[in-house]
Amino acid sequence: PISLFCTLAYAQDITPQVLVDLLSKNVNIIFALSTTQTPLMSLAAEFSLIPAPPNTPLISHFPKREPPFTTIPVSVPASHPVLTSKIPPVLFSGAPHAYSPSPLLVPILNAPPESFAAESDSDSSADAIVDAADRGGEGLWAGSQLGLVTGFQLARPGHGRALWVGGVSIFGDEFANAEISPGQPSGNKFFAQDISAWT
Repeated sequence: PISLFCTLAYAQDITPQVLVDLLSKNVNIIFALSTTQTPLMSLAAEFSLIPAPPNTPLISHFPKREPPFTTIPVSVPASHPVLTSKIPPVLFSGAPHAYSPSPLLVPILNAPPESFAAESDSDSSADAIVDAADRGGEGLWAGSQLGLVTGFQLARPGHGRALWVGGVSIFGDEFANAEISPGQPSGNKFFAQDISAWT
């Protein structure tokens, strides 16, 4: 697959249309997003995904642990056709995305129920979250309905797959070699292998 990390500047010939054309030629692409705004983030809408607003990383204060609260242990689904069974929790740092209705989406990893996206990893954004909850969730980026890793299978045979990942660090050595808790290694290595193999 082709991997694009959306934190970088791209050559002018790499446009959303070029990427869509590659997918139609059975090329698979991994998009690793950033919490900052990039030109390719607008492409997410073509795949029925809605990225979180710029500069709003996913945050969780649970389980109790040392900061940064933007590095979050996330439980992997126990049974998923893309994943090997019994993968330990993975470490995630990045931005979530919401789903638009589409039968072509393959949700792989969702945010923990107690997580939220905010402009800061402190509790200074708590008032905005409470306000959004009071408005029936309008503008609220929180909970397990948010995606962190999502696949997109094009409908026609012979067409590629796209994988949208909310942060490149999920693939990195630092998270692959880290422990979720003392004596419990993260599942990042196995998770990264599985999602890369699907793509």
